[in-house]
Amino acid sequence: MNKSEFLEFYNQVVKTLGTRFSSEYPNFTFCDNSSSVYEEYLNQKTMLRVLYGKENEPNKSLLDRHKVCACMTVAIIKVRLLSSSLDSDNGFELSNAARINEQLAFMSAWELFKGFVILHGEKQNKKYKLPNTFHNVSFLDTITRSLFFANQLNSLSTPLIANIFFLLEKHCELQNEAKYQEK
Repeated sequence: MNKSEFLEFYNQVVKTLGTRFSSEYPNFTFCDNSSSVYEEYLNQKTMLRVLYGKENEPNKSLLDRHKVCACMTVAIIKVRLLSSSLDSDNGFELSNAARINEQLAFMSAWELFKGFVILHGEKQNKKYKLPNTFHNVSFLDTITRSLFFANQLNSLSTPLIANIFFLLEKHCELQNEAKYQEK
C-alpha cells in the first residue's frame, strides 16, 4: 500500500470510525495522526519482510492481504488515535474504555481486508462477517480484549494477527459454501 492508497484508506475508514467513536463516546478525543500511523505501518511491513526473508527479493514490497491488515492493526494500536479524559475507574469505565483503540484498529483492518477481497474480485454474493462466539459479547469483543492484553504485555505479534485474518477468511469462505449448498 503506497502513501496515496494509505491516505485514502485512512481518511475513508480510520478517520471516519475514529470520529464516530469520539462522537458516540464524549470522553474520547480522536487525534488525527495519519503520518504516525503510516510510519508505524511501514515499520511493521519492514519487520515482516525481514522476518520472512523477503528483503532481498524482487517483489520485496509485496505482502499478502493478511499481513498488510495485520500491519495496519498493529500500527493503529501502537499510535493510540483515541485518547480519554477519564481519570478514574468507577464502575470499570476506564478498564473497558482502554480497549477502544484496539477496537478501532481491528474494525479498520477488517474493512481493509474486505476491501482487498472486493478489489481482487473475489466477493461475488459472499458475505464476510465475523463469526459468532459464545465467549464474551461477540467476536469483536473477544478479539479486542485479546489485542488489548497482548499490547499490555508488550507481545503484539504481527505474524499471529496475520494468521487470524487468514483464519477469518477461511471461516467466511466455509460459511459461504455452506449457505450455497443449502440453496
